[in-house]
Amino acid sequence: MTMRNRAHFPRIDASASRASIGSNAVWAVIGQGAGQILSLLFFLIIARFVSQASFGLVAISLAIVEVIRRLLFDPVASATNARGEVTDSDYDLCFNVLLITGGLGASMLMLFASEVTRLVGSPDAAPVLRVTALILLAMSLAGTHGAWLARAMRFRALAIRATLSVVCGGIVGLGMAFAGYDLWSLVAQQLTINLFNVVTLWISASYRPRPIITLGGLRDLWQRVRHISLGAAWNSIASDADLFIVSAWFGPTVAGVYNAAKRIMLSANLMLGNAISSVALPTLAGIPDTKARGRAFLGGLTMTSVVTAPAFAGLAATSPVLVHLLLGPRWHAAAPILSALAASGYLLSLAQFASLTLIVGQRTHFDSMTSALAASANIVVMVVAARFGPVALAAAFSTATLLVLPVRMGFALNALGLGWDAALTAILPPAVAAGLMMSALLAISAEFGEHLPPILTLASLIAIGMLVYLASLRLLAPRLFRSTYDITIEMMGRRKLLV
Repeated sequence: MTMRNRAHFPRIDASASRASIGSNAVWAVIGQGAGQILSLLFFLIIARFVSQASFGLVAISLAIVEVIRRLLFDPVASATNARGEVTDSDYDLCFNVLLITGGLGASMLMLFASEVTRLVGSPDAAPVLRVTALILLAMSLAGTHGAWLARAMRFRALAIRATLSVVCGGIVGLGMAFAGYDLWSLVAQQLTINLFNVVTLWISASYRPRPIITLGGLRDLWQRVRHISLGAAWNSIASDADLFIVSAWFGPTVAGVYNAAKRIMLSANLMLGNAISSVALPTLAGIPDTKARGRAFLGGLTMTSVVTAPAFAGLAATSPVLVHLLLGPRWHAAAPILSALAASGYLLSLAQFASLTLIVGQRTHFDSMTSALAASANIVVMVVAARFGPVALAAAFSTATLLVLPVRMGFALNALGLGWDAALTAILPPAVAAGLMMSALLAISAEFGEHLPPILTLASLIAIGMLVYLASLRLLAPRLFRSTYDITIEMMGRRKLLV
């Protein structure tokens, strides 16, 4: 192996500084957070000028694109970054495979858009899908460089890129929405974001691809990808089946309302859960010792629960005032849907962490099996629940997520030689504290709503919720409260040094 082919990514020592890992988590959260907050902000503004039906049609088209991305692109990038040592040749293979599959995928969607949208029960989305198919080509050009930057722990560059791309896309979308382009303003926004991603990722990463593909490399990549890809297919069915069912059952307008609620939930999930996961994959992959990896897993699982449990509990409790404030009274039907979906956001963040462990531990077949179970459970419960309306369907989505989580978590714990007692010790205290917080907020939210403007009501509920959560966590798990406080201070100190 030549030095030219070797990618210089350090292996993470078992005793790596919590502050070093924490600083990367901070930048990952900043990148995901800023991008999601800005994206949500632009969505909230555009929602006042674009019809709900247009949101539904674009949501269906983007969901189809996302299914292909998860099935073809993410497994290749994840399998490449999950290697203990990665070379430039590995990234060359990754880039060329993504480029070929992206080009073919975009072409097939353009040619068969009518058939695909008819298959998912939304034939009116065909013209939109023909245009949004171009996003696949942009994703294929950006995927390898994003993976390279993540493996190099250059989350600051990723954070800046995410923020700028959303701003540019938002400006284009807003301008077209103001000009009356309705549906096509949403399409242009997404195209701009993904095109800007390609440009900024190529500028940020020093890696430059070469047109090299070897049969040996393809065979090795296939061995790594096949179970991840199969799991991604099942995960796509599990995560997007509700939107397809809503669109087919109730039409694009209700699908637009449902998607608005789910977008708020997913924004929180991406900002928190995915940010943690983006740091966890290269960190866990760089720890060769199983016991040390197990300790890192439990620490990461604890912090995931500490951060995401109160966020989604608060989202469920404050959804009526939040939707009214952000989207306006025209979207009030999204509030109960958001409350029903909030639990799935927390559960998915835990499931993501377990999946990363199975990928790093080369046990992707277990993750694939669990994803198949999740997809089957989701379809069954949602088909039954759909006749009772979109709120029942959202509750069914959360229920199915809860039923499958123990299976995925069990496989991850077994791979690390850990027991359920360790996992429950990591998960339950923050979850119980968040439950107490949600109960308190539900008890007092009606009283606040009668006397304060929406923005003051939301601010008051957030402040009270934080106090109740921290007090509950301090009472239920004082050691966890103290360690969380110490890590936060350590991360803040590291953040100052980086700035």
